[in-house]
Amino acid sequence: MGPKIGIASLRGAALVIGTLAAFACGDDAAPPRGRARDAGVAAPVSGGLPDEAAARGLDYVNASGEAAKATILEANGAGVALLDLERDGDLDVVFAQGLDSLAQLMTGPGADLIVYLNDGTGHFTKGPAPGLSGWWTGLAAGDVDGDGDADLVAGGFGGLVLLLQNESGALEPARSLMPPVTEAPDARLTPGATRAPGHPPLWVTSLALFDADRDGQLDLYVGQYLELDPVDPPLGELGEGELAIPCRWKGLPVYCGPRGLVAQPDRLLRGIGAGRFEDVTEAWLPDLAPGFTLAVGAFDADGDGDTDLVVANDSSANLLLVNDGTGKFVELGYSAGIAFSSDGRPEAGMGVAFGDVNRDGRPDFVVTNFSGEPTQLYFGAPVGFAHETFRYGLANQSRRLLSWSVHLADFDGDSWLELFTANGHVYPQADGEHTGTRYGQRDTLWRLGPAAKAVPVLPLDERSILAGATGTRGTALGDVNGDGAPDLVLVRIDAPCALGLNRMRGGHRLAVRCLGPTVPTAGPYHTPADGMGTRVAVVVRDATGELGLLGEVQTSVGFQSSSSPWLHFGLGASARYSGLRIFWPSGRTEDLPGGLGDRRLVIREGDGIVAAEELP
Repeated sequence: MGPKIGIASLRGAALVIGTLAAFACGDDAAPPRGRARDAGVAAPVSGGLPDEAAARGLDYVNASGEAAKATILEANGAGVALLDLERDGDLDVVFAQGLDSLAQLMTGPGADLIVYLNDGTGHFTKGPAPGLSGWWTGLAAGDVDGDGDADLVAGGFGGLVLLLQNESGALEPARSLMPPVTEAPDARLTPGATRAPGHPPLWVTSLALFDADRDGQLDLYVGQYLELDPVDPPLGELGEGELAIPCRWKGLPVYCGPRGLVAQPDRLLRGIGAGRFEDVTEAWLPDLAPGFTLAVGAFDADGDGDTDLVVANDSSANLLLVNDGTGKFVELGYSAGIAFSSDGRPEAGMGVAFGDVNRDGRPDFVVTNFSGEPTQLYFGAPVGFAHETFRYGLANQSRRLLSWSVHLADFDGDSWLELFTANGHVYPQADGEHTGTRYGQRDTLWRLGPAAKAVPVLPLDERSILAGATGTRGTALGDVNGDGAPDLVLVRIDAPCALGLNRMRGGHRLAVRCLGPTVPTAGPYHTPADGMGTRVAVVVRDATGELGLLGEVQTSVGFQSSSSPWLHFGLGASARYSGLRIFWPSGRTEDLPGGLGDRRLVIREGDGIVAAEELP
């Protein structure tokens, strides 16, 4: 396991489907193959994704600096997290938040996180805020202290804080996760505190809570962006005097960066229990060069049972960090074919999402990019990853967009994944003449099967989250109203949030929640309390035979955001599933018999299905 067989052999995940099919059929059945075809169109579905945020009590309005966007900090917006507060079984919402200007950050007070509590039907009221002060950007949710409820890590410009959920369900600041002052005296930024020029803080973007070493404790990957002096930021040019270089895009003056500014190195913190971490960056990420990190996707990229990382970097090479099974990582982005574009250039990576698009049992993933650069689609292959952007037609369809957060999910329940991208330019100047693009852009949804092509899903009416030309940044996926269909919460820069309630109907559904064991298993490996890293294979039968659907419990997906730990499978026309196979991070494998679809299942390691209810 690990890099010796990692990217050189992506067969492990594919064998999941074959072995599960044999289990479901009771014989040595051949592995079901992916059946994406090179022709045809996706079947039409009813419903849509209407924005019901205001009607359901979500009145968050993003603050991200001034409209002119004089600095790069003001352009990136904020993230959002879906997690269960109060242990009542529904998904609540936490928004990161910025300020109206960089000057306000320096004078104080700073912004807090904004919390909304779900009443169980997808209607929300304001919840208690944790009492933070800063400019907050990225969020990651998971059971950090192993007590059975979800906690949160919030990162931002000069801040990184762990918030633990207390007995009443409120998030309380537990400790700062910034480096010690003795090691990095400029890392923290306190709003309103005097600060001399020339001392940029650490800028945290996307975060990933995952179990790197399979000890049952969640670890934390901290994506960091660049050095920006909040007292004396570069305005319009880099350098001084005759050597100063103007910051321009297509001949227009714009904010400076990331090129010309200094990238900050990412960090990796190992969870050691009770909500505490130790910095293991040097040992687990040896010789990793800084790269303007904007997004981190955690998933088992090589199918060997441990969690790997894809890091989307802005204007520098993307990374594939392959886990050796002990939590130490080897960077294999170049050899796996995902570091650069097809013509060998670094792109401005913005968001990452994963899933099995072609249903062949190997994990695939997608990276969103800057305008002029397409959203890149990669399929797991026997060696590395295959570049599928052009074959699926995404190059032409997505190149004009500047895309941020991203999801691969079965929105319509037909058993094929759709691709959602959150779009919006960074430069208000994009609305000028001859730019070939616009500042406000529509969010997009494509069907990726059964035809091997990206088929756009058009908005049904003006209420759809796909209708308006806005500037979406962070998004989180999860079922907020309990109907079994994944919904979307969207952060739109300098604007009200959106809640896309999923009304798409294309088939039966199955929702699965995985939990670690009540008593830890014997052996060297353990499953986290919240099931993070668990892989689930579902076998269903369609008109052509058995097919396998894969899911993996990871919450860090998209851009600066955290999605629900529930897995959502579309069963298509099948009212039943033939079997489940659960691959726990502890190394245990559990086979569960088939059953009726349109159910919500909770599965605990060693106990099987501990709760089941019919979807409404």
